[in-house]
Amino acid sequence: MTTVLVVEDDPRIRADLVFRLRGWSMAPTTAESAEGALALLEPPAAPLPDLLLLDVRLPGMSGLDLVRRLSELDRLPPTIIISGEASITETVEGLRLGVHDFIEKPFSPERLHRSIANTLEHSSLRQRVETLESELHGRRELLGRSAPMEELRTAIARAAPTDSRVLVLGESGTGKELVADALHRGSPRNGRPFIKLNCAAIPAELIEDELFGHVEGAFTGARSDKCGLFEEADGGTLFLDEIGDMEVRLQSRLLRVLEDGRVRRVGDTRDRTVDVRVVAATHADLERAVAERRFRQDLYYRLAHLPIVVPPLRDRTGDVRLLFDAFVDRAWRRHRMRPRGVEPAVYDALEVYRWPGNVRELESLCDRLVVFGADPITVDQLPARISARADVTATPAIAPTGDGEILPLREFKTRAETGHIRRALARTGWNVAAAARLLGLQRTYLHQKMAVLGVTRPEPSGSDDGD
Repeated sequence: MTTVLVVEDDPRIRADLVFRLRGWSMAPTTAESAEGALALLEPPAAPLPDLLLLDVRLPGMSGLDLVRRLSELDRLPPTIIISGEASITETVEGLRLGVHDFIEKPFSPERLHRSIANTLEHSSLRQRVETLESELHGRRELLGRSAPMEELRTAIARAAPTDSRVLVLGESGTGKELVADALHRGSPRNGRPFIKLNCAAIPAELIEDELFGHVEGAFTGARSDKCGLFEEADGGTLFLDEIGDMEVRLQSRLLRVLEDGRVRRVGDTRDRTVDVRVVAATHADLERAVAERRFRQDLYYRLAHLPIVVPPLRDRTGDVRLLFDAFVDRAWRRHRMRPRGVEPAVYDALEVYRWPGNVRELESLCDRLVVFGADPITVDQLPARISARADVTATPAIAPTGDGEILPLREFKTRAETGHIRRALARTGWNVAAAARLLGLQRTYLHQKMAVLGVTRPEPSGSDDGD
């Protein structure tokens, strides 16, 4: 559902905008001042709305001042300014800063609806262009606008410019390699090599040769000198994926390189100095591995200067629709196939599924739907593990009360509110801030309502992990 932040000090206009947006199946939230909107949008971890509807003349900070500030922070959502008093100078500056459209008061509902549709379409096209450019240059971006993803981007932005080692933690399929790539691109080493090694994909007896290289005659078949990945990455970044699978003997050699920046090729008698930033990643519990003596404690502390945790997809279900659209669009182009429609119920089913394989599982599903699916893509084309869960989850907001039973109005209202709030929370992966936007409520009020109704997050069942 499209989220919209309405910034308008006139209560009548604000109420009218909220009414119309809800009628167009959008989820509006409101702010009475630019300062109030800035408090919602400025924090790096705060999710951005899909659209910002903004008045120019506001008490205190003006709407254009808000646009300037958000533009400086690179946190300006797709924006429409609604005002009857904007000057030509203000209009030109607003457009230069990224405002998509200006609507004069009074305006017709048709004019507003057309402007919103155009702005959202423009935003979607721009995202597709960015995706295409990213693929053209051989890299893929971290997609998502949920609070966990904004927190992840903030952590990357803070860690990237440093030269500290980073340990990227997260379940399989969450995108740890993309995080490592973003760390390299955001660092002063971004013009130097970015070398990758998956420690779980190469036999243990070959990893030493891959990392450190060898000299001629070091072993049977070593017909010439070969530099290792540490030497190849000199001046740049070496990404060691699934570091938890590295055998203990090699961990000792890796520790030595991290301590003194010197490598020795297999069979050589001299050391070589290298300047390499190491970024490691694992889905394993390294602290437990240390306790069980499967991973060296001193190496763990060397690698984990700056730990960054990548959230699983089940904790950012608000991003599922965006990811699905991006992956399907990418698959259509890759397979040179005609784009197809997607029934809305498909998104509902995807958002209640737990995604044990995370983003990788979703991308694989999109590829399968593009190749084998019909037009439009419907729920019955989804795997049984997903469609079955959607059937179980899609319970009515109000439980049946028996034939002919009439509840007291207060009890009926309580049941209805409880069921509706639970469905909104389930849709957003129990992200209260996102659910509040869907419901058109303030986050603090939703917290209070949940406490009064006794709405608490359910404990994960054992069956979820086996989906």
